[in-house]
Amino acid sequence: MDKVTRLVDVIRKLIENAFTGYIKINFTQGNIGRVEKFEELDDAILPAESKKTKMEEKEYL
Repeated sequence: MDKVTRLVDVIRKLIENAFTGYIKINFTQGNIGRVEKFEELDDAILPAESKKTKMEEKEYL
């Protein structure tokens, strides 16, 4: 499975799960090099800290 097909599958799954955030796609010489997902998380699931929101970063490809 090539990276474009995998990326489309990941985006479809994110849509199904009501993803709210953004995706950063880096290209290297015309090809997909790296894909990162950023999403805000609720304080309820984070340890007590001073900031109200945190960003989550995941690399998918």
